[in-house]
Amino acid sequence: MSEATFPARSLFRKSLIIPAEHGTWSWLLVPFGVGAAVAGQVGLPVILALIGGLCAFLMRQPAAAWLRTRRGRASRVDEPLAAGWTVGLGTAAALCLAGLLALGRGALLWLLLPALAVLLLYLAATRSGRAGMRTVWMELSGSVALALMAPAALIAASGRLDALAWALWGLMGLHNALGVLYVRLRLADSHHRPVNRAVVAWGHAAGLAAVAVAGWLGWVPPATALPLVGLLGRAVWAARRPRPVNDVRRFGFAELAVEVLSGAWIAASFWMG
Repeated sequence: MSEATFPARSLFRKSLIIPAEHGTWSWLLVPFGVGAAVAGQVGLPVILALIGGLCAFLMRQPAAAWLRTRRGRASRVDEPLAAGWTVGLGTAAALCLAGLLALGRGALLWLLLPALAVLLLYLAATRSGRAGMRTVWMELSGSVALALMAPAALIAASGRLDALAWALWGLMGLHNALGVLYVRLRLADSHHRPVNRAVVAWGHAAGLAAVAVAGWLGWVPPATALPLVGLLGRAVWAARRPRPVNDVRRFGFAELAVEVLSGAWIAASFWMG
């Protein structure tokens, strides 16, 4: 290894920094895009919210690795690198938050409460190793927490925390959670693991009913329920019998497309009123 390549490789290790669950990127970026689209503007506060959210999101992986090394569950060789990335990403996120507060976006502080709660749960789950971090409840709570980027974008643009911001979080959090249930079902079929198929179908049905009621009450545009009709049909199809994934890469891109298209429809629904 040459001296020119050694520093770069020693300072960046993909497995230590980039989350292994690739679908989590869409669960963060699609809600942010929906929030920014509903707000109808992208300025410095919105950009700071995106950078800060990404830094906080990426901090999870090295922070968990740092805790594992401190408890003797991983090689001490990784400790300085994990600590450095944790502190660096945390500092960047804090600077973005400071900038947002200076710009009068103090309402964003309310979103930190559920985000920090999920982060603490995740770090506590590291005591049980990877199995503890990949339970269905951890994945569901994590996906709902990532959906906070929707109200974050809206608040960053407007400076206000209102009913629309909470409605966006609920809507995008529900979409993320249903995505978790569907993906886990398909992957369980691929690995021949037992899974409660009825929960997936009924969970989607309950989600559709909840959004339909929210639309009827005027909390969200009624048209936002339409993507959930398609998701329910897909869930019923998958729940009827095992549907193993033949090509994981293609499956991942298909899920990304579903997330993006659903998010685009939701954003358009708010624009159309």
